[in-house]
Amino acid sequence: MIVVFILFLTIILSASYMGVFKGFEPYQQLIAAMLSVAATGVITALLLIFQRRQQEELNEKQRKFEEESTQAQREFQKIQTLDQRKFEAEQKDKEKYRLLETKVFEEKLRIYQEFLRKLCDVVKDQKITPDEEIELQFQVSYIAMHTKSEAIKIISEQVRKIVVGIKNNEKDSNNMLSQLFVISDALYKELYDKDNSFDEEDRSKTIVNFESILAPKNDSRLYELMQNIVAKGSNKRIDRNGILIYEYWCNNKDNRYIKSNGTVSIGISCNNKLYSFSLMTKGNHPEKFLAMVQGVCDETKLFKKDANTNFVADVGTDDSKIVDFFNLLLSMMKEYRETDLPE
Repeated sequence: MIVVFILFLTIILSASYMGVFKGFEPYQQLIAAMLSVAATGVITALLLIFQRRQQEELNEKQRKFEEESTQAQREFQKIQTLDQRKFEAEQKDKEKYRLLETKVFEEKLRIYQEFLRKLCDVVKDQKITPDEEIELQFQVSYIAMHTKSEAIKIISEQVRKIVVGIKNNEKDSNNMLSQLFVISDALYKELYDKDNSFDEEDRSKTIVNFESILAPKNDSRLYELMQNIVAKGSNKRIDRNGILIYEYWCNNKDNRYIKSNGTVSIGISCNNKLYSFSLMTKGNHPEKFLAMVQGVCDETKLFKKDANTNFVADVGTDDSKIVDFFNLLLSMMKEYRETDLPE
């Protein structure tokens, strides 16, 4: 009220001083002043009301914004908490699975090693007893718990070859590294789910090295010869009679090489530094094949046919020349197998 009174008095005095009420009666001046004050008050009140409403609306918007922000923050924290829990749960599952895989790997490795040790115990005396036959079957059943059927088939095939060789008292029954390598390849794939990266050439030389160690004294030069001869696509071995055999199997209707009539092969012997070889082709020797072999002998002048239809080299012929001769002969045998061999 004091403010309104002072405002009213100020307006009247200002208006009188500026001659606003000049020519009006005093009561008219009073009424005009009061109306002016009333108009000013109404306008001021309206402005204050409008300002207050704007402030209230602004406060309401601010409140809603803060509530929405708080709610969004809570939702974000909730989602973040759920994601963190999910991530932690996934990490725990992964850790459990990793530990399980580690335990399975260790168990498989233990069983595989035990199998190989048991196989060694069974065959190292070159005798197979009925009890050992039963033990081998149980060992295979143990590894079957952690091994695919294909690997079991491969392993059983190689074990059969080793055991049958011992039972038949074969001359080279103690030469089993090639079969053991096949077994180790199958077990390696089961452990690491990939093929063994053992280089084939290194594997072949390793096998030959051990074959040379196990060979009789008169066979040792043949193993050295086999290491140096390059005979791609051939099947090679030293048989129980100490003969180094190279075979090129014939081609069947399915374009696969099989060991049947038509296979071309030679057998190489070495006695007292005297190298000789003979044709061991299954079926009759085609004249064209015989002529090809004779042509190589005539060209190199290293081997001559003796009375027993063997091709014999002179005693003391340099080993490098022998290697060159058989590399040439075997390459021509391979070409003959692939081009001129009768079906």
